[in-house]
Amino acid sequence: MLYVIVAVILAIALIVYVVLRRIKSREANSNIVSIDRFKAKQLGGQKCSYCKQMSGKLVFYADHNGSVVGVCRQCRPIAERKDMLPI
Repeated sequence: MLYVIVAVILAIALIVYVVLRRIKSREANSNIVSIDRFKAKQLGGQKCSYCKQMSGKLVFYADHNGSVVGVCRQCRPIAERKDMLPI
């Protein structure tokens, strides 16, 4: 009787170990990113498409070819001069 109880406890422990290991490996290989890590990474902002300087706030425009361009405050007149459409 004691052997059966020990065997059941070991089987349950093994199942829990395998399940937890699979969950960790899925998280490591996943394309899903935690929003907290993403925000911490983006604190510096994004690069302007024209001057390549990091900016906290970009305004996005659609080019005549349909590509998206993000510009900072200093490069905004350049995008408006090229008659780009704001998104």
